[in-house]
Amino acid sequence: MARKTMKFSCFILAFATMAPQPAAAQELPAGDRNISIGVGIQTKPVYPGADSNRFAFFPRIDVWRDGEPIIAKSPDESFGPSLIGKRSGRFAAGPTLNIAATRSADDLPGLAKIGFGIEAGAFAEAWPLGPLRLRGELRQGIGAHKALTGDLAADLVWRRGKEGPIFTAGPRVRWGSAKHNRAYFGVPAGAATALSPYEPGAGIYAVGAAAGLRYPLNRTVGLYGFAGYDRLTGKAADSPIVTAGSTDQFSGGIALTYRFGL
Repeated sequence: MARKTMKFSCFILAFATMAPQPAAAQELPAGDRNISIGVGIQTKPVYPGADSNRFAFFPRIDVWRDGEPIIAKSPDESFGPSLIGKRSGRFAAGPTLNIAATRSADDLPGLAKIGFGIEAGAFAEAWPLGPLRLRGELRQGIGAHKALTGDLAADLVWRRGKEGPIFTAGPRVRWGSAKHNRAYFGVPAGAATALSPYEPGAGIYAVGAAAGLRYPLNRTVGLYGFAGYDRLTGKAADSPIVTAGSTDQFSGGIALTYRFGL
């Protein structure tokens, strides 16, 4: 882990060194769209319900039209363009894509692994009052849990100008279908494990909060950081997987971003 962290630190340092400095970065290449790509490192639970975290790479991408404000995005929202309305307007909706949580066979011996998969679905968001944004997502797993899941979020958004710092923070409610909750928190009867059999149904499995900060260092290079907390609740909290692990799920990360025109 130390060797991987050192390699990652060297990559970030090289990235920052090659990026244009403030005096040379006042003008972007001509184009209709701005794109900000970022790479960093994050810490997140080893698996849902675990009492320990692991490090992983943290990618980030933002796209917005030239002359419009940078889109305010919370750290845990899924990626997806708006097909109805504008993200910078009062209402927007469209398709969304997310990466599902995984679990290896070594994480919980005797229980099936949850391999790589994506969650495809739709989102809708609205700004009912000033800086308050409400957002909902409903997604179907493709691979991984192969089930239906969704989130509700309310964020207060603070920003300075069209391209200045953006800070978001607010509560979360996370829901899973019976199939989803059984995949992550269920224990099949007859499984080769010391955990007691458990078959949860559909319902809210976590409540929590998330906060994110986008901070431009100059017109080209910036930083993005986030922190999150989920409290497993209801049928998930009663799972033997969680009682042997933890109901408290923490996450956080930081990324270096680079902006260019297209």
